[in-house]
Amino acid sequence: MIFVISSHENFMKVVNAIWDERNFGIKCAEVELEHDDDKNDDFEKLKALDKEYDYIALKVPSSRTDLTWMISELSYCFVEDMMFFEHDLHEIKRTPLQQRLYDAVKVSEMEDKDFELLFKEIDAGSFSFDRISNDPFFSKEASTKRFHNWLNDEKKRGAIFLKGQIKGEMTGFFTIREIGDGVYTSALGGTFMKWRKGGLGTNVQTPTEVKKRGGRKLVLGVSTNNMIQIRALIQNEFFPTKVNHVFVKHVKS
Repeated sequence: MIFVISSHENFMKVVNAIWDERNFGIKCAEVELEHDDDKNDDFEKLKALDKEYDYIALKVPSSRTDLTWMISELSYCFVEDMMFFEHDLHEIKRTPLQQRLYDAVKVSEMEDKDFELLFKEIDAGSFSFDRISNDPFFSKEASTKRFHNWLNDEKKRGAIFLKGQIKGEMTGFFTIREIGDGVYTSALGGTFMKWRKGGLGTNVQTPTEVKKRGGRKLVLGVSTNNMIQIRALIQNEFFPTKVNHVFVKHVKS
């Protein structure tokens, strides 16, 4: 659930991140600047947020490089770029090696026992690319708890959880969820540690699974910290649509 607490006159959006308050026990916000924002106006509003929040995640469109200098003056720290992609579900032209990898991985819906294995992989650090995992202010336990809760939230939203298997062994997972008018998103996914060197990416089969369910387009975002997934997306003809620079600030640290 998202509560937009301020739409602001000049497009800047501030969201009370209650999901991260649940995870960390502190007041959290997610802020998104827009292409047409006024820099001076944003500067004053961002300063004011320091009085309301303990932790702020700030997303800046890559088209507004000038805003990054202003953000550094406010003591925000760069943590990642988020790249957004879409796929129109067209037939993918694969190399012989890519086709062998694709054919080797069998996809099916996850069962209860699969979630037990998935949680073990999370606890072991298989999914350590996000901004929380790499933030020294948060503990490993906090990052793990956040991922557990995120999975459970996606379940409640009606996401379909799918697993990849090679010779009966689970290699990773991904989710798909319709967000409207035949458009699907894949909010979560990853390849288990053991299988990463083999060149597997969990989004290889995602367009096929969306198409099976009558979808017409797939959209998703991936951190540039996760080059394995980005490489897999490019190889499977996903089209990049935008990039957001992501900064964070621990206000009372």
